[in-house]
Amino acid sequence: MSKSHNHLKFIGASSQVFFERAQGENLIERILDLCIQTTGAERGAIFFDSQFKIEQHLKYLSNYIATGIRNHTIVISADQGIAGKVFRDQKSYYSNQVEEDEDFYFAADEKTGYRTKKVLAVPLHWKEGKVVGVIEVLNKIEGDFDEHDQYALEALSILATMAFENYEISQMTEDSESAIEHRKNIWRKSISSVSLKSKSADLQKIYDHIEDFGKSDSNILITGESGSGKEVVARLAHHHSSRREGPFIAINCAAIPESLFEAELFGVVKGAATGTLPRQGQIELAHRGTLFLDEIGEMPIEMQAKLLRVLQERKVQRLGSNEPPKAVDFRLICATNKNIETQIQKEKFREDLYYRINVVNLVVPSLRERKGDISELASAIIQQLYQKRGWKLRTISDEAMERLIEYSWPGNIRELENKIESACLSAGERTVLLPDDFQFRNRSAVQLVSVPLSEDPFKRFEQMSLREARETFEAEMIQRVIQTSLGNKSEAARRLGVSREGLRKILNKKAA
Repeated sequence: MSKSHNHLKFIGASSQVFFERAQGENLIERILDLCIQTTGAERGAIFFDSQFKIEQHLKYLSNYIATGIRNHTIVISADQGIAGKVFRDQKSYYSNQVEEDEDFYFAADEKTGYRTKKVLAVPLHWKEGKVVGVIEVLNKIEGDFDEHDQYALEALSILATMAFENYEISQMTEDSESAIEHRKNIWRKSISSVSLKSKSADLQKIYDHIEDFGKSDSNILITGESGSGKEVVARLAHHHSSRREGPFIAINCAAIPESLFEAELFGVVKGAATGTLPRQGQIELAHRGTLFLDEIGEMPIEMQAKLLRVLQERKVQRLGSNEPPKAVDFRLICATNKNIETQIQKEKFREDLYYRINVVNLVVPSLRERKGDISELASAIIQQLYQKRGWKLRTISDEAMERLIEYSWPGNIRELENKIESACLSAGERTVLLPDDFQFRNRSAVQLVSVPLSEDPFKRFEQMSLREARETFEAEMIQRVIQTSLGNKSEAARRLGVSREGLRKILNKKAA
């Protein structure tokens, strides 16, 4: 049986998904799952032109395409990345060597910590053939993306369009109060099911006092590594506060282009710029609720001053507005994986804003500091995949669990979620996940490399000029960090304090 026939058979058998009574985010999620399964990809995303206004967590971004990549959000303009290329050209596209593809947007990997190697993207249409978004799948598990995968994803895109047309789009718009309330109920149920038990003393201390933190209404600064669960702590604080019936508005400061930051936070009036549509800013939307600013250490210094003024005056004014500022009442929770005090010394963060947001400081431990929780976390993730996506309930073999516990987890819980999701896809019909399903590299590769020091660490530089010594040390330093990052150049760039593109240029220069 040909590969094309297999794809068509699968699509035909799966088309019933789109005629079930799934709505809004549930429908979009079902479509994305089917796209990933059909192409054999590790993960995927559905990008929407924000003016389409489908109910989703970034519906307020106008004139830009937004995507949620599982538990992380990336915001890009229509002239960035392969998704932007497909949106502009209205043609499907795939690349199996993205590091050599000039259209690939490296900043997306920098922000998620995920290493993209292969991409397949197709346009998503609406009535009268208008392109309203892009379906994108990443990293085919076996082999490369090819024209068969492209045709299958295009067919799924057509079915997706039919599904959207089959139900009134008003059921999925941002103006649907029932849809918004439904989404609130989903996350309330999700956060209520979070276990407040941890074998980490530091995390357990936070859990023991989370109700007190929630009720205080004081500003909270949550610190910890990327992917360690800072947003979960923020949502727990909101859930236990007097504002729990109000909105929880989450903004990833690292994901918003600097040119859009002010409009995103404060909103805009109609006609503020050519073609601008009126919309509320995230601060307005957080009225009587909680505003969560994730990765606040990435906020541009100019915006920090404007945020400080809002915190002092408790008023906000939309861009282009001539009306008096509007009073807002919200509780602020911030999170960062950076050392803010170091940022202050570098003049990248305002000291007065730091004191304003750091009333209560909660430090979330990394996953490698709470390995006793890995078994319970893994079971909870599998249960979520079963409840939310209809996947099989699976167990993890003792050997695989041992590998999970041994691993260093540079990406923390977010990486654990991705590993388990990938393992479930790799396992196919099996209900027991084995070590090979998790795609760990050689066991020795997960351990940090230990290089013994000589009696005199500077002796080998004695015959070199200062320039030669500097270049030699830099080259060895970069290679060591890449090695300890398991070849993930985005992670290596983060550790070295340079951009992913900056690291690429350094490596190319040294290779020349």
